[in-house]
Amino acid sequence: MRIIFTLLTVSACFASATTLEVLRVFQPLSLHGTDVDHDFKGEAVQAHIFARPMVLSGAMPENLVLAVATPHRMPATFNYEVNECNLLTLFQVELSGIMGDSGELEVSFDLAKMQVPEGVDLSIRTVLSLSIQALKKTLEDYHHPENKPLKVKITIEGTTKKNRSLRDLSGGFVVTG
Repeated sequence: MRIIFTLLTVSACFASATTLEVLRVFQPLSLHGTDVDHDFKGEAVQAHIFARPMVLSGAMPENLVLAVATPHRMPATFNYEVNECNLLTLFQVELSGIMGDSGELEVSFDLAKMQVPEGVDLSIRTVLSLSIQALKKTLEDYHHPENKPLKVKITIEGTTKKNRSLRDLSGGFVVTG
């Protein structure tokens, strides 16, 4: 009996518990290759924010932030096949999030490697605005009303002289549930 107890104790030390959750994540998706456009701030654009279910684990809400920027390929049909639709991936904008010591979620959009892809007729300002909205919707969907409000700080990093004005998109919002 002592041997069985010892083996169970040793095996428990090697086992790691991971909570897997199915969550709704909103992403800014390009609609290039389709005949559809959507109104965004009074302008017709071939992009929209769509939700998709994802299985996530680990640090939350940090991994939710990362999920907004994960690649997304829409299923192909006989006359539609586009390899990538997530605007953050297409424009090579890196997204990161970390919980600060004050309990504020610090989210950074890094434009250092940003490139405008061929065939996607959108400004980087529109891409960032859609992405910030997608992030807000994702965090609002995840946040539980019984939790205290979540302060989110947005920073735009890696700008150049040409796109320095994008820093005005920095700021933040509060998620209340």
